[in-house]
Amino acid sequence: MLLEQVVEIIEFTDSDHLSNAMESFNEKGIVLDADFPFLPVVFDKAPSQLSARLSRIGFMGQLQIAEFTDQRGVMRHVVFDSNRIPLHEALQWSLAQ
Repeated sequence: MLLEQVVEIIEFTDSDHLSNAMESFNEKGIVLDADFPFLPVVFDKAPSQLSARLSRIGFMGQLQIAEFTDQRGVMRHVVFDSNRIPLHEALQWSLAQ
């Protein structure tokens, strides 16, 4: 998949999902990839572009995306504000969800 296609996916993602994820993120400083149901390929192919786009639309803080493997062995992603939450705490929180 070309980077341009990935950017299009970000731009045309359902605004209701993004709005809900942004509200939760800005309150807690952390959200799981499940809050972005239309973006799994973007997490894999363009995490820095996704972080930049989320920042531009209103996600507050220093966005960082980290991969982790859940209890079922599935690769997942967490988006967190590294100014509020250190990486190890974000990963612990993610595994508890």
